[in-house]
Amino acid sequence: MKRLLDSNLEIFVDSGFIYLPLLFDPSIETETQILRKTETYSETFEPQGAKTIIETQGKHFVKTLNLESLLANYEKIDHDSYVQIRRDCLSKFHLFSEIENISADGKLRTILFQVMPYFIKTNKGLTRKRLGEEGILDLIAEKINIPQRYYEEAITFLNPTVLQKLLKDVEKQQSIIDPPENGLLSALKLKEWLCHALEAQIVASEHQRLKKVLQLRQQFSQIKPKHMGILLYIAATGSLEIDGFGFSKTGSNGEYIVYKYTGEYILKDYYARSYLFPDCRVAVPISAPFRPVVLETYKHPFLLHHDEGQTICLRNFTPPNQFTADNIIKVLEEGINTLLYGYDSRRRNGCHSLDRTRMHVRTIEFDDYRI
Repeated sequence: MKRLLDSNLEIFVDSGFIYLPLLFDPSIETETQILRKTETYSETFEPQGAKTIIETQGKHFVKTLNLESLLANYEKIDHDSYVQIRRDCLSKFHLFSEIENISADGKLRTILFQVMPYFIKTNKGLTRKRLGEEGILDLIAEKINIPQRYYEEAITFLNPTVLQKLLKDVEKQQSIIDPPENGLLSALKLKEWLCHALEAQIVASEHQRLKKVLQLRQQFSQIKPKHMGILLYIAATGSLEIDGFGFSKTGSNGEYIVYKYTGEYILKDYYARSYLFPDCRVAVPISAPFRPVVLETYKHPFLLHHDEGQTICLRNFTPPNQFTADNIIKVLEEGINTLLYGYDSRRRNGCHSLDRTRMHVRTIEFDDYRI
């Protein structure tokens, strides 16, 4: 699509459809003659986009995309281009992206304030200290360099007067973009129209989103601007990693993956020989049923293959279906403990055994891990 819009092609628009130039040869001419016999060219009763081929000024054009469908699906058709157009459009209004992710009932807050504190060291002494939300945000500020612009956005977000003005500014910018007129036009002109139409579409959706932001702001009326800036940064980036624990957003539907590094560890085989396993990330995708996986390309007695993103083989384990902090912690711990402590060298209880044995069909070798 990007190549088409940046080209010097001349295209034809008719009844909301894009017609592209048709290379004409004898076989195409035969097909067009058949179409002329089967299609009705009545100016009065012809439905929109009924013509498959249009001839004008001695050139032939064939029907391709519907403009309305192109607009509705442009994010999927050319994601990078759409993201850039959306970013440029939102920057005009200094709007906040992904702000909904930090709502009180959102998954991100559960991960941030309930799951993460369980796996990271929150104090310098020997005793385990439970931090509140402000303490966790202060800890993040100590370990992560938050760009200044998020603190500036926080001041705007926490000011209801500014938000209301933003809403009015967006309302003024709302417009309805008519489709291009029927006839010939250049691909660059079509690109110009498409950008304007996409901006109008984005502004309309942001108008509705800003209304929700105004309601969401009430949840943060008592929060400090510094802490709000940290939340805005996390919501915008969708990821964070501290002290071997991390999470990242996996798609546009608000799903996340939570992970914890294992560090290097040693397992012993039947003959008490040691095998040093490399560090890896045990993760839980936040979509039911919740099962632990290893993100890296990895091999282990409790992994069926030597591949990435494998589910850890767990016996007598029923994966939970409900998203709660306790369930995510439980599944993540279960996966880590299985890798580090689940293998019984005497029983060789994995999908594979560390040492060579006639009783096991060897598909994965661990000799390179032996120390």
